[in-house]
Amino acid sequence: MTTSLFGHLHPDIRHLATADRQVRKTCILTDQWISYPAGEDAIERLFELLDMPPRIRMPSILFWAHPNMGKTHIQKRFLMLCAARGAMFVEAVLWLEVNDGLTEKRLYLDLLAALNAPAPDATTSRLQAMVLRQLKARGIRLVILDELQRVTELRPRDQRAILNALKYISNQLSISIAGFGSGEARALIQSDPHLGERFDIIALPKCNKKEKWLVDLVRARLELIPLRKPTQVDRQFMTVLLLHSNSLLGRMFRLLERAAIAALDNEECLSADLIEAVTLRRRLAENG
Repeated sequence: MTTSLFGHLHPDIRHLATADRQVRKTCILTDQWISYPAGEDAIERLFELLDMPPRIRMPSILFWAHPNMGKTHIQKRFLMLCAARGAMFVEAVLWLEVNDGLTEKRLYLDLLAALNAPAPDATTSRLQAMVLRQLKARGIRLVILDELQRVTELRPRDQRAILNALKYISNQLSISIAGFGSGEARALIQSDPHLGERFDIIALPKCNKKEKWLVDLVRARLELIPLRKPTQVDRQFMTVLLLHSNSLLGRMFRLLERAAIAALDNEECLSADLIEAVTLRRRLAENG
């Protein structure tokens, strides 16, 4: 076989169609950014915050969606694009995953750790002052907080302390905040009138087989899977795929990957029947 036979594959991976099974499996399991409208819009909004000059009250944003809907991939893609712009853009962004059992003091300690700064045993007010100095010295313009809904697991008093700390940091240093989380994160932001006014709240779209963007997304992912035969992405295929992934983007991609690995041994393409078979086989294995 020659690579000219594999026009259904993306040019960057077309040569892998003739590679051995392990090489193709590695390619299938490699994380890939697949462009789709809501994802690109989210990244554009993040860059708008990053590029904005200091203002008295900096705008912020919350992206929310059900778990496994691509929030982490959006963040990683944004950080990668920042790196492509240059070191000064990477250094202007601070990324932090919100911990369970957070307190105001723990927030400051986590921020210092994310800044690779010393985090001594000190009072909350002293740690706050250290965080402000470090953020200002590093020129941080955007703080990204992942899993923001974890704050809702705290007592109301601790929730207010965290929200007030974030407002104070943003106000003092003219820093924007970008939060990512579930519907609980949306309720958290809306519970504070000041944050509710300052944050744009953006819902990432659900998966629906009728949406053209989702069909295009599946086709684009399949172009990066080095199977030797093209897959027909029709209504039946999308219906079965969404059914067995519970319409969750992350599960959908993992199911495509598992089915593609199975297809390496025989079919060399995906089908609704193969998706069904792979799902059934996995359920039987999980149930012993």
